[in-house]
Amino acid sequence: MLRRRITIVALVCLVLSALLILLHLPIGTNSRVMAQGLGRDASQPDATAHQVFLPAVEKSTVALPSFLTEYPVSASPLHVAVESPGHIWFTLPDQNQIGRLVVTSPTQYQVSTYAVPTVNSEPYDLEYAAGIVWFTERMGNKIGRLVPATGTIDEFTIPTANSQPTGIVAVAGSPTQVWFTERSGNALGKLVVNSVADYTFTEYALPGSYLNAQPEDLYIVTTDIIWFTAPGVSRFARFRPSLWPSSSAFDFVFAGSGSLPWAIKVDSGGYPWLTDRTGNRIGMFFPQTISDMRWYPLPNASSDPFGLAIAQGFVWFTERGGNRIGRIDPSSHTLRELNLPSGSVPEGLAADTDGCIWIAERGRNQIASWCSPYFLSVYLPLIQRGQ
Repeated sequence: MLRRRITIVALVCLVLSALLILLHLPIGTNSRVMAQGLGRDASQPDATAHQVFLPAVEKSTVALPSFLTEYPVSASPLHVAVESPGHIWFTLPDQNQIGRLVVTSPTQYQVSTYAVPTVNSEPYDLEYAAGIVWFTERMGNKIGRLVPATGTIDEFTIPTANSQPTGIVAVAGSPTQVWFTERSGNALGKLVVNSVADYTFTEYALPGSYLNAQPEDLYIVTTDIIWFTAPGVSRFARFRPSLWPSSSAFDFVFAGSGSLPWAIKVDSGGYPWLTDRTGNRIGMFFPQTISDMRWYPLPNASSDPFGLAIAQGFVWFTERGGNRIGRIDPSSHTLRELNLPSGSVPEGLAADTDGCIWIAERGRNQIASWCSPYFLSVYLPLIQRGQ
């Protein structure tokens, strides 16, 4: 009798699992990591990361549809920035616009767009700070400032022509400091703004030994500690403006042969995290022990990790090629992934103070929100035939 009851319960669990699959619920994976080290390469002129590769153990998880909500926008969003929960800004490079999404409920929302004055400027990345939206104009070679209260956009032309500004971080204050990377200019830039008529640019050229570094993203810890990625030379680096123009102002870290460090963020402990697009992994720079670098390889090949955010004690990232979003728990060294609807091509992402993750789905012209509890675990029964 007991064996019959167990068999009935097992069959019910299987039926429920099959129903979940038929509903096309996204499936995630959970990966636990262990460390294996490589030695320091003294042949490199800069600091070379001690690389730690972390194999995975998987467990099935399911994300409920109610955890992920999509909001259609007018074109293909690239990067996103959070003003407050439910108030999201994003760039629309192909339409030469900045967009704003205001969500009051899953079924009630409003999308507004603001045309950038310079034609074909391709707004790239953006930052919301103290009531102002700052953004880079990659092809327009400008830094833009949008005042939401009036819809006014002011533009500031970068001194180096065709510098292709990409990443941007704004430090609000009097004056406001806006830091940015110059992909083609091979430099970091700083714009100090007192007013539309009173502003100054300072450009910090990368060392000559790192020509064509193509700096992409940056993160400000303090105004004298700035981390940035240099995918053109497979490195990321720390910049100390107070040491400029000495060559010691830059400390480069080698991320591995053929690597493409892209997005970078720094956690509350001061440790930089980055996405490596060609290496198909997420990395943490941990220079306090024999392990300088802790790598989290992604379970699926060619996932192309792109955007990055740190919030709620987790590291979040998009998989542009894998059509997924991932989450790493640094405390347990676990990695989970969420499958997105087909053709999403997720790129930029950002987190709000409520713990929701906002994602630019460039392939589907959508902004998606992914909110707590994020995953629902489903445990399949183990059925054994009685002897």
